[in-house]
Amino acid sequence: MKTKAAQTEQALDPLYVIFEQHLYNFQDAESDRKAFIGNIINEYLSFLRRKSIAIPRSLEPAIVEELAEQVNIMLTKKIYGCLSIEEYSKNQPKTRKRRARQRYQRIAG
Repeated sequence: MKTKAAQTEQALDPLYVIFEQHLYNFQDAESDRKAFIGNIINEYLSFLRRKSIAIPRSLEPAIVEELAEQVNIMLTKKIYGCLSIEEYSKNQPKTRKRRARQRYQRIAG
């Protein structure tokens, strides 16, 4: 029987896991919001390709646009009250950063 924490870990969306990894381990102070979101989407699309999930070329722009909107909403909700991603990342406890890295390593393979 799996614990509730283990079930929650498995239920996390890979997009959210990649988002958390980028957010909690933010390194590039020169990166703007658009570049930050773009990096997450590119990594998510790479993840899907590694899992042999095909995205038709004709639908890719619409999917990327939808993903960008979702990541932007996640980012807005997470950093509410902070002026930048860097400020938010600096104020996070090391345990959150470590947990995000561990989740990310599970999906990164």
